[in-house]
Amino acid sequence: MIIDAHVHIWKRTMLPDVMMEAYLEPLVLLDQMFFGGKPGEKDWLTSETEPGEPVRTMDLAKIDRSVILPLDFGLVGPVRDNIELYNDWVFEYCGSFGDRLIPFVGVDPQRGQDALRLVNKYVKSFDSKGVKVYPSTGWSPNDPKMDPFFDLIDDLGLVVVTHAGASWGPLNDELSRPELFHDVVVKRERMRLVIAHLGGKYREELYHLASEMPNVFADCSALQGWLPSQPEMAEARLKEAVERMPGRVFFGSDWPLFDLAYCQSNWVEFVQERNWGNDEAKEGLLSGNFLRMMKS
Repeated sequence: MIIDAHVHIWKRTMLPDVMMEAYLEPLVLLDQMFFGGKPGEKDWLTSETEPGEPVRTMDLAKIDRSVILPLDFGLVGPVRDNIELYNDWVFEYCGSFGDRLIPFVGVDPQRGQDALRLVNKYVKSFDSKGVKVYPSTGWSPNDPKMDPFFDLIDDLGLVVVTHAGASWGPLNDELSRPELFHDVVVKRERMRLVIAHLGGKYREELYHLASEMPNVFADCSALQGWLPSQPEMAEARLKEAVERMPGRVFFGSDWPLFDLAYCQSNWVEFVQERNWGNDEAKEGLLSGNFLRMMKS
């Protein structure tokens, strides 16, 4: 079995212009350079998720299940569809594919009581098992104002997936440091924290936190950013991760953000065939570790 623990879907109306411009900037520049296109003219994959596209690419990559993580950037800039409409769409969309798509709630804790309401709504109505957060939007995990949010996550026994490392556009990298979750995790033993992208440029903070806390996990999404130019770096990072966090690292692609440069099926093939770990380590990364965490 293969599980992609880090996938996004959205409609154009669900993300603010400032974030779409940040995501699309390199693609628009290429379009202008080679085709004379105007900004926003090209219908890139990262502009909007086409119906059925996530499952189609999963089939090509032989991925059995994907965890779908909505992105709440609604406090960064105006959006046409609010975050509740976005989450409603995600849960309804995923429901049409049986157990192949596993939706988490995407919400910014800065929304206060409304964030608590949304988490409760999707746990009660859809039995959601997790929440995606993005501290770079302007909040620090160790801020006491966030305690009610993380207390609820702990009470419900949910998984939290957090962005870590580099951020785009108006977002603040410094707020995406894994070390900022130290006090959050120490106080809440039921909560399982997944730090995305192996912590990115803060990966040593990830490893330090994980060495202290057994309820800290990670996914390797976006690591394929080193490919195809530096495959040895991606291989070394995978080897390092499973050695320093045995049994606690998951496969992830960050689809669709890297698909034009290095598609999901090639990333699966790279992970399966490269010599970064033995068969047991590969089975764990590709599905076993995630399944064990979800049952814990």
